[in-house]
Amino acid sequence: MSSLQKKVTNTVAAPTNTGGGTKFGLAWSRLYDAITWLFFLPLGGDNRLRREFIDFAAPGEGEHVLDVCCGTGTLALLIAEKVGASGRVTGVDLSPEMLSRARRKLGRDLPVLFRTGDCEKLPFTEAAFDKITISFGLHEMAAPVRQNALREIYRVLKPDHSLFIFDFHLARAVLPRLVVTASMRLFEDEDAYRMLAGDTLAREIEEAGFTLGPKRLLKAGVLQMLRADKLTLVP
Repeated sequence: MSSLQKKVTNTVAAPTNTGGGTKFGLAWSRLYDAITWLFFLPLGGDNRLRREFIDFAAPGEGEHVLDVCCGTGTLALLIAEKVGASGRVTGVDLSPEMLSRARRKLGRDLPVLFRTGDCEKLPFTEAAFDKITISFGLHEMAAPVRQNALREIYRVLKPDHSLFIFDFHLARAVLPRLVVTASMRLFEDEDAYRMLAGDTLAREIEEAGFTLGPKRLLKAGVLQMLRADKLTLVP
């Protein structure tokens, strides 16, 4: 989670990349973890959801993992426990304030590096990572930014490896769907709602070059986990 490319238009329901720290800056970064904790409490709690996502992504010993839109680094630190001393986790975010708080969380010997980076121009070489994660970041981006970010993620991911996405989802059941729709309408903008509607996200993932893998719905369908694979082309 983070604060990245899109201008901030909300303060509560934005547990991700919303403007590079340009509007809320240090004050927002200080409140971020508490607000995220409160926001996800009705859905089982932030920590539990993150651990479910890590189980879905299954980072392994010795892997190099990139967490895009890492925010204050909570997910990256949990992933680091899985990759061990022989692995490495890199968290990238556009907000210096978020990254400052992430670095203060380290406090122990974990293989984690936090660095400033633009998701449209990731500061890494091609095929640098075994796995890439992004949690509650894509819906916060304007559509062109999101599409560019997916292409950049594809570039820095190793062939025959995977991107793992955790985000909101428009449930089929009436009440959960109304809750997500209302949240998007009240706290986000039209791009966020459009990403969740129909097959927009799936189409953008495939247009970036990925092949869609398994999808898992949680909490009555208001959350989704997706795997997207960068497969070696067969002649």
